[in-house]
Amino acid sequence: MSSPSPDPFPTIASAPIFVVSSNIQIPGGLKLQNIAFQELGGINSEISIEQYVTADLTAGVNHTKQFGLVKPPTITLKRGLDTSLALWAWHQMAVAGNPAARAQYLSLDIFAAGLTQLASQKPLISYTLHYAWCAKINISSAKAGEGFLTEDVMIACDAITQGDGGG
Repeated sequence: MSSPSPDPFPTIASAPIFVVSSNIQIPGGLKLQNIAFQELGGINSEISIEQYVTADLTAGVNHTKQFGLVKPPTITLKRGLDTSLALWAWHQMAVAGNPAARAQYLSLDIFAAGLTQLASQKPLISYTLHYAWCAKINISSAKAGEGFLTEDVMIACDAITQGDGGG
């Protein structure tokens, strides 16, 4: 019996909605539950490249590239600023060096655009960030009466896996 072949026409996420959730305990009873973002700046994982040079009598000088330091994976998200202080409080926990700021599991779910009831929908793609913390938060500048304020966050972690790897 053969296994089913992959879908030749996978679903493409067009104008998706990005939702972050975790069961981390934030002071003041704040929660990181279903925080929606309108923009994903990127999911980044990087290993630096190191040059290694050796010399011997038979082969001469050898130049090779080697794996270097692994940088913490990050995701960057953007949304309109609202009255929730959960992300700010989470970042302040990390600034203070509080070990509880590292969420053991944080989910990033990507939903199709135009969904009005996310609770009843299944995400197109899910990622799990392991031991995640809010490494950077930025509130954009704006002029009075023009535009709207946005909140940009960078979440760093020890590892990112695709799918629901949470506990």
